[in-house]
Amino acid sequence: MHGRNFSVRTEETKLDELDAIAKAQNRSRNFVVNEAIERYLRAERDWSARIMAGLADAEAGNFATDAKVEAAFNAIEAKAR
Repeated sequence: MHGRNFSVRTEETKLDELDAIAKAQNRSRNFVVNEAIERYLRAERDWSARIMAGLADAEAGNFATDAKVEAAFNAIEAKAR
């Protein structure tokens, strides 16, 4: 893989965890860090897309009805019990 180098300062315990994961997977620390970065970027892209879709719905006037909101809260309360 071609790429550019950059440095990150982090706690010793995080490096120890990264090294333990890399060893358990028979991978390099570099591989594990790049995998973590890719997962983070994927999650951020997904979150951003969901936010943009929600904003587009709101701008179009598409809002949940009172009944749907109440049903959602009732479902959350039922799970909490």
